[in-house]
Amino acid sequence: MIIHLESVSSTMDAARALIPQKPEDGTAVYADYQEQGRGRVQGRRWVCPKGESLLVTFLFKTESIAFPLSSFPLYAGYVTAKCLEKLYGIKCQVKWPNDVLVEGAKISGIYCECIDSYISCGIGINLLQEQFEPTHRRPPCSVKMVTGLSPDREELLQEMIKQFILNLKNSNWINNFQSILYKNNELITVLDGLADSGTTVTGTLIGIGGYGQMLIRQSDGTVKEIFTGEIL
Repeated sequence: MIIHLESVSSTMDAARALIPQKPEDGTAVYADYQEQGRGRVQGRRWVCPKGESLLVTFLFKTESIAFPLSSFPLYAGYVTAKCLEKLYGIKCQVKWPNDVLVEGAKISGIYCECIDSYISCGIGINLLQEQFEPTHRRPPCSVKMVTGLSPDREELLQEMIKQFILNLKNSNWINNFQSILYKNNELITVLDGLADSGTTVTGTLIGIGGYGQMLIRQSDGTVKEIFTGEIL
């Protein structure tokens, strides 16, 4: 089921209202405009002009997912990157834990919640923007800026549902994910914990663990697992 709305507070809110109806896997709610789109970190919002992005929330039953739910944001990034490459030839990387980048510029953001027996996966993808205000933490980009194409939201949406369902019941995707992991095998500094933790870890990113955690090899050879945090 696909539901299209002109304007909502957020697609996450609209999708959450469907859960008591026990929707099927891949049910999607997308909107031309959302007033209160939110990100993973409190206080950060996803803001875009009407009709220029794909603003969508997908619903999946937790019982249908054959890998740890904590890795689902990375799975969503993998699906998004795969669809952008298949449809538009864009080579993407996924920045742990929830951003999709093109040559370091953010083209998509992901935010997931577990509600009752469902994963609610909100995704914003920049499509038609030709420029952005210089107020973003990371320089953004869009499909049109990268390729010159004006993508069709419905075509992209249908492909994303297809790819989500394709790998939902197995974990083979994780083997392919490492090749698109941003900063893999590079020296990085990571905020360890919540945004106000003030704790940082420096080391070489060596991949992702089975629960979606980032693996950092420190200078003494030990491997640190980061379950919550952000690459600085």
